[in-house]
Amino acid sequence: MKKLFLFAVISFLALPTIKAQNFGYQLLFGANFCQIDGDQMGGFNKLGYRLGFGSYLNNAKGDEYGFEITYCEKGSRTANDPDNPAQIIVRYHYNYVEIPLYYQKKMDHFGLRIALAPAINVRARADLGGGFADQTNLRRLELSGIIGPSYELTENWRFYAHYQYSLLSIIDLQKSQVPGSQLQRTGVYNHLISAGVQYVLK
Repeated sequence: MKKLFLFAVISFLALPTIKAQNFGYQLLFGANFCQIDGDQMGGFNKLGYRLGFGSYLNNAKGDEYGFEITYCEKGSRTANDPDNPAQIIVRYHYNYVEIPLYYQKKMDHFGLRIALAPAINVRARADLGGGFADQTNLRRLELSGIIGPSYELTENWRFYAHYQYSLLSIIDLQKSQVPGSQLQRTGVYNHLISAGVQYVLK
């Protein structure tokens, strides 16, 4: 994981074809609509947040190469269904520091972003019905992929909506002994949709 992150940073800084036309910074504020694949609870029922800042530069076509440092909350919770209330409300709260490295294709006022996002877990708490307690089996490092559009509202403000998914299991689960399980993708994965605004400083 550390070698992959170092390779991504070096590759990003060493891009030889970029001819910078514009260099700037951005602040971002957003909400995460979260679930965890593998926790047996479906639906984006957990609301989290995303705050951060970043830096970017444009090539001659206006495409962006950049990185961000964000503090965000992920996790999941039992759905609130008044017609079929759950006997126990289960909640997972995971806090991460993420460093997305991204490329964004510019298309008039729209942009399409693709990013690789290494992250460090700084807090993991679970409430299984008796109150929150620290969760100790969560992996310290996470690697996820991000894809999604953005739209320029004004010269300085953008709206974004991104889809994000863990590329590796966030919990180290042992493979079962069932024949053929070695060929299956098993594990637990953060799965979320993020939406918010970016304030661009040029």
